[in-house]
Amino acid sequence: MRLMRLRSERPAVVQPSWTRPTDDLWIASVDGEFAGMIEFADGHFVTTDRTGGLLANFSGIPQAMRAIATQRPT
Repeated sequence: MRLMRLRSERPAVVQPSWTRPTDDLWIASVDGEFAGMIEFADGHFVTTDRTGGLLANFSGIPQAMRAIATQRPT
């Protein structure tokens, strides 16, 4: 009999460390590695993942931070 581990449909939430080098930029890191960033541009928060790919745009910083914290590992 072969057992298979099923991947959870809910992404794990990590607690990134945040730095804010400018008023409109937030940089996330996890275990010292770049995890993504948020830039406030044109009235919304643009999130990118650890490889620079666009995740989504948000109207608030809490939602943008949650998107970074719950992105699936590559």
